[in-house]
Amino acid sequence: MPIRASHLLTHYLDSIYQDTVSLRYAAQQACMEGNRAARLLDIGCQTGTNTLRLSGVVGASQVIGVEYNLRTVREAAKQGIWPLLADANRGLPLAGDSVDVVTAMDVLEHLVDPRMLIREAHRVLRPGGYLVVATPNLASWHNIVALLLGLQPFSGPNLTSMLDADLDVVKRLHRQAYGLPEEGDLPADEEQELHRHIVVVAYRALLRLMTREGFRIEYARGFGYYPFPPFLARPLARIDPWHAHHLVVKGRKPSVSPVSP
Repeated sequence: MPIRASHLLTHYLDSIYQDTVSLRYAAQQACMEGNRAARLLDIGCQTGTNTLRLSGVVGASQVIGVEYNLRTVREAAKQGIWPLLADANRGLPLAGDSVDVVTAMDVLEHLVDPRMLIREAHRVLRPGGYLVVATPNLASWHNIVALLLGLQPFSGPNLTSMLDADLDVVKRLHRQAYGLPEEGDLPADEEQELHRHIVVVAYRALLRLMTREGFRIEYARGFGYYPFPPFLARPLARIDPWHAHHLVVKGRKPSVSPVSP
């Protein structure tokens, strides 16, 4: 593909990706409920930027962040987040029924055992509390087309990291997303390995998993409908979330039923 055409394609794909990002961020915030007494737990908080965005909507009295990476945990602590260094594959170091809100944005796909996260979120939530999850959709059309062409799905799973892809345009998009140069080798350090997508779920499978673990689904939407531009992608993703690019799902832990006299 000529260089100019390749860059135009990259620019177009990045523009529809950015629209997807803005929509799903808005959806995440729309799922938050104002509660100044709430205790919020963000699993995979990174440096805390999105954590504070979400907790600000809630007005939470305490914000806890779980991260696997020591450097990012320290950065989150500087932002006033109570940091916990933990592996979400192995459970959460919190007591049961101890938080009101759990968020896990772009985390499930990095885990070996996504069920552990959903199960632990249900355990630590107080009755009536809720979980909000955001994650890529394995069943999105661009992943299906990739498989039909004999390629690794663009959303993963990845063999090494998110920077590894069969198509140059996908490599460039991944590099842009992480603020990396378009060309050149990068050291295979631990942080790149953490960016790897290991288990990527489909829309129905995610809802089924959350329901099985005791959540009542209150909100489930898809965002981004590749390769269509925003004016087409937005209504298509609303009509057909099963094949949208990214998913935002909210599930509530039911309140304890009153005991009969």
